[in-house]
Amino acid sequence: MNSLIGQQLQGGKYTLEAELGRGGFGITFKATHHFLGQTVVIKTLNESLRYEPDYADYQRKFQDEARRLALCVHPNIVRISDFFVEAGQAYMVMDYIPGPNLEALVFPNKPLAEAIAIHYARQIGNALKVVHQNGLLHRDIKPQNIILRQGTQDVVLIDFGIAREFTPGSTQTHTSLISAGYAPIEQYLSQEQRTPATDVYGLAATLYALLTARMPTASILRDRQPLPDPRELCPELSAATNQAVIRGMAVEVQYRPASMDEWLALLPSPSAIGSTPIPPLFQPVVESTRTAATLAVGRRAEGQSSPARAARSPVATVAPRAPARAGTNSPSTTRRTLPILLGLMLLTMLGTASIAIFYKPQPSNQLTLEPSAPSPSPSPSIEASPKTASPKPSPKLTETPKVERSPSPSPSVESEEKAEDQPTTAVPTIPGFPPGTSEGDIKAALGEPTSKAEKGFWNNTRTALYEVVPNKVTLGYIYDRNSGNVRQTEASFAQSVDSLQMKVALNNMTGGQANDLLDKLEAVKQRKTNEYTFTKGNLKGIIQRNDRDRIYIGVWDADLHN
Repeated sequence: MNSLIGQQLQGGKYTLEAELGRGGFGITFKATHHFLGQTVVIKTLNESLRYEPDYADYQRKFQDEARRLALCVHPNIVRISDFFVEAGQAYMVMDYIPGPNLEALVFPNKPLAEAIAIHYARQIGNALKVVHQNGLLHRDIKPQNIILRQGTQDVVLIDFGIAREFTPGSTQTHTSLISAGYAPIEQYLSQEQRTPATDVYGLAATLYALLTARMPTASILRDRQPLPDPRELCPELSAATNQAVIRGMAVEVQYRPASMDEWLALLPSPSAIGSTPIPPLFQPVVESTRTAATLAVGRRAEGQSSPARAARSPVATVAPRAPARAGTNSPSTTRRTLPILLGLMLLTMLGTASIAIFYKPQPSNQLTLEPSAPSPSPSPSIEASPKTASPKPSPKLTETPKVERSPSPSPSVESEEKAEDQPTTAVPTIPGFPPGTSEGDIKAALGEPTSKAEKGFWNNTRTALYEVVPNKVTLGYIYDRNSGNVRQTEASFAQSVDSLQMKVALNNMTGGQANDLLDKLEAVKQRKTNEYTFTKGNLKGIIQRNDRDRIYIGVWDADLHN
C-alpha cells in the first residue's frame, strides 16, 4: 500500500503524504486537502483484502464504520469529513489531530496528576454518552486511542473500527476482538448481552492506567491475579477516585455502573480532589505523534496484524479478583464469572503443537466420555501440509521448533515462555473463530498464516496454519475454496496451557455453545479420558489428547466429512 503514497485522489483534491498506521483491515495516511490547504487523515482498506472473496463485504463494513463515526458528533470524538470510493477502493477522510496519544504520554513511568487524569476521563465519558445514545458501543477505549490535541487540554477519542450496535437487554453476537487490560470479561465472549457498562469498564481501566502508569490486570485473569487498587500504587489519590476506578472495573457487569452518567457521577469534583488546578496549557514533551490517523479498522495499528505483533502494544496483564469488597466481587460472583471466563481465554492464550488442517479419518481406539457409543467421528489431527493419503491415513502432528522469547517491555503484555510443565500466565490475545467465519476476518485478526496449502484433504478445500505461540498453541483452518469461509476450525494446545484458556477457545470455536462441553475438555486435560466427540446443531467436533500429548479441539460443518 506504500505505492499509494504520493497518489492524488478525487481529481487532485487530496494527496496521500505518509502512512500513519496499518492493521489487518485498514491503513491510515496523513494527507493534504489541497482545496482547503489542510492536513487530514485518510483511511482505506488494506490492499491485501482486495483479493478476498468477501472484499465487497469488507467495503460494506468499512462504510458502516464511517456511518457510525459520522453519527457521533462531539468535540471529543474525531470528526469524519468525507467518504468516497475511487477505482473500487473506499476512503474515509477525518480530521488530523496533532499531538501524542495518552499511552505515549504516560508510559512507561509518567503517571498523570489526579486532576488532569479525571479531566481527560470526563471528556471521553461525555463523548461516549453520545456514542451510546446512537446505539453504539466503542469497545476499544484505551490510552492509545485517545489523542491529546497539541497545545490544549482537550482529548479526542479515535478508532471506531470495532464499534458495534447494541440493543439493551438482548443477547447479541459481537466479534471478540479486545485490548487486554481494557476489555471487560463479557467482551471476550462472542454472544452476550451488550450494555454501555462495557465502555464504562474500558474508561475506568484507562483512568487506572493514567493514574498509575501501569497496565491494568486483564479481566480474564483477575480470578487468579489480583488487581492492585490505584491507591495502593499511588497513595496520594483521593478515596473517591480510587472507588470510582474500582467500581468501574468490577469484573461482573451487574456490579458496574450501568451507564456512563452513573460512572461519571462517582468521580470527584476538582475542588474535592484538593490538588492544584489543571494548568491552562499542559504540554508534556513526547515524541509520539499518533493521531486520529492511526486508527485501524479491526483494532490493529502500525503493523500489528498478528498476535505476535499485538503483544508489543499495550495490553494488560490480567489478575484474579482481590478479596471481595463492597460493590465489586464475591465468591458467588467468581462462580458466575467462570462460565464467562471460559468463553474468553481463547483470546489470551493458545498452546503449541502444529495444527493439522487436514482432518483425516482413522479408526478410533481411544476412550470416550459417551458411555455406550463408540466415537462416531474419525479422530482429527493437524499438520502443516497435506499428505496424499491412503484410504484411512493416520495423520501426525508436525513439531514446531522451540523459540525462546524474552519478556516484552512495559507496557506490553508479559509473555515470557515458561517451562513446558508450568502453566503460562500471559500470552498474546487471540480471537477464536467458528465455522462460517470468512478468511478475511481471520487474516484481519491473525495476519498471514504461518503456512498454507491450496488443496486440503477434503474436496474443494484449502488450508491455513497459524503458529500462534511457539511450542504452545497452533490454530488451523480449512476453508471452502469457493466461499472462502471456514469449514473446519482447529486448535492444538500443549499440556502446560491453562485449561481456562482452552475453554475459551472451545467456546469461541463453537460459536458460544460450549457450556456442556467444558467439563469434557477438563476431563481430557486432567487425563481422565482421551477423547470426547459432540454434535451442536449443524456442527460436529472432537476434543482429544493426541499421540503427541497435545490437546486437540476440532469443530467442523456436520456435512464436511461426508
